Amino acid sequence: MRHSHSDIWTHLVFSTKGHKPSIDSLKVDIIKQGLGDFIASIPDQHGTFCVLVDHFHMLIKLPENLSVNQLAEQIQELISQRLRQEGFDPDTLEWDSDYHAHSVSLNRLSMEKSLIERQDIKHKEISLKEELKFLGL
Repeated sequence: MRHSHSDIWTHLVFSTKGHKPSIDSLKVDIIKQGLGDFIASIPDQHGTFCVLVDHFHMLIKLPENLSVNQLAEQIQELISQRLRQEGFDPDTLEWDSDYHAHSVSLNRLSMEKSLIERQDIKHKEISLKEELKFLGL
């Protein structure tokens, strides 16, 4: 689905099923590499991400030819492919069927990038469940 404006920045949050800490350090590295390659494959991208043991955040400019749902599906499929390539059974990492997404205005873009890049610090003090509850999700 093509959208009419090319600068729609989207903050996505994917969590593991039941918020289980099932992303170990090896999987973190694989997911980071995959997300970095995904961002680099999209022209004129400067997105960012943070991968934690039970979820990850990603900030990306929504490609013109994708809806948010299509983007989310591509990201999850990319992670499954990368895990498979590295010898992991992708089914060992189950994602929650829901994900969180919100748009980010251009004037908040640098603040949102900084927020995402500091998620590992934030989640030492507050869990994802607590954060989502605070946000009313």
